Amino acid sequence: MDHHHHNHKDHIGNPMEHSMPSMHSMSFHFGTQETILFDFWKIESVGGLIFSSLIIFLIAFLMESIRFFRAFRKAQKPSASASPTKFQPTIPDLIDPVLQAAQLGLAYFLMLIFMTFNVWICVVTVVGEVLSHLFYNAIFPFLYSGATNLAENHC
Repeated sequence: MDHHHHNHKDHIGNPMEHSMPSMHSMSFHFGTQETILFDFWKIESVGGLIFSSLIIFLIAFLMESIRFFRAFRKAQKPSASASPTKFQPTIPDLIDPVLQAAQLGLAYFLMLIFMTFNVWICVVTVVGEVLSHLFYNAIFPFLYSGATNLAENHC
């Protein structure tokens, strides 16, 4: 097929820019130069990495706190009667969906942070989740008893 008749003047002497700014690595890597989720959250030093690690740990702890608060509320709620009733939501009934949305949002936030693939950030994300889980397991062991594990609603 002959394409000589097409106008290619836009391509002559005007190469197209194919590079993308701030592309992050798609493989696991070490380092202290990282952008986490937003342009304003840049790590440029070891101190910045340590500070960001603390923030990520606190986000993981907050997510686990919400998860256990929801499990605690569910354990405190009296069991529902067998007879069907009309759904009449009250303010306490609406708290759980709001908490679930916050928990889910934080879980996705942590997932996206993990997807920077920076090994240090990945480790602190996992360690934050594990330590906060162990912390609440030590404080509220009754949430883990029985056949149904109320605290295992992972998002």
